[in-house]
Amino acid sequence: MAKRVTSFDVAKLAGVSRSVVSAVLNGTPGIGVSEEKRQAVLDAIRELNYQVDAQARGMKTGRSYCLAAYGNVTNPMFLQVLEGMQAACAAHGYHVLLYPSGTAPGQRIEGMLDLFLQRRIDGIVALDRPHLVNEEWVKAVREYRLPYISVEGYPDETDIPSVLMDYEESVRRALDYMWSRTGLAPVYLELHHGTPLGYGDRQRRQAYVAWMTSHGLQPQVLSEIDGSWNERADFWRQWVKERRLGSAAVLTNWSRGAVYVSRAAQLEGIGVGRQLHVMACDNTERINQHMFPAITSMEVPYREMGELAAARLLESIDGRRPVQDKNGIWVTAQFAERESVGSNSDSSEANV
Repeated sequence: MAKRVTSFDVAKLAGVSRSVVSAVLNGTPGIGVSEEKRQAVLDAIRELNYQVDAQARGMKTGRSYCLAAYGNVTNPMFLQVLEGMQAACAAHGYHVLLYPSGTAPGQRIEGMLDLFLQRRIDGIVALDRPHLVNEEWVKAVREYRLPYISVEGYPDETDIPSVLMDYEESVRRALDYMWSRTGLAPVYLELHHGTPLGYGDRQRRQAYVAWMTSHGLQPQVLSEIDGSWNERADFWRQWVKERRLGSAAVLTNWSRGAVYVSRAAQLEGIGVGRQLHVMACDNTERINQHMFPAITSMEVPYREMGELAAARLLESIDGRRPVQDKNGIWVTAQFAERESVGSNSDSSEANV
């Protein structure tokens, strides 16, 4: 068996001390390393094919260099959060442990507390459901000082920071845009699953009503149960016909609502982007740009939210920021102008 390369071998080849090697590998604060020495250490690492002993480093630093990602893996929102987490962790030498949520005992969020106490993870980023508050979990986070950041969950909890989008601002921007392009008072189509509205949807509805009222217009909130297109195609075709949407504007809380209305209108011979103007308040399933006409939307930047959550968590773990600090933890919607609102023959997609 070949002799294992150690940090001593790296230090000897690079002509530096082992503390300098450690500082280069771990970013140790308080130890200044010149660029020349840093490069010498990196060259020696490559030449010797040195690999850090993760277990030994963990025993020395008290860290696992691993963050847990908790969420429903069938949820496209969570997959985008995970994408952002991976980017932030890779930039800081961290790994991501995927811990899928579910009803089985091994899928409950409480199971990650044991991983933290065993030093197998250093913190947790989770995509939570805003309207579901787990009081026992909040108590555990507080009691064990568990580094934990939620994406969209616990917006009113002081001890758990949440990365949130400004949903009210996104709706105001959407309505300003639709009004300037069409001069029509938009109807607000709100899809739901028959459960209480989450934080974001409550904010969206409030912003719509406030905007309409401030413009002297009568708010029209139309609430409908979500369901697959195959099951409800006839419903949406009838929905379009009954509301005589031949010259109208519709803003939807979810992208699926915009897709349903757009498809139904075209089956009824109504031109989307010319007679009927449709805009969505999200693009969670990343389908708006693939529709014809492509759907204009205010998009929730879940990837950026995941990246921000992981970066903030790592700052807290490093002692650079209190974990409860919520400054700068809000994000803004990304506006994607496409063809479904006031389109013309030379319209093209542009992100603003």
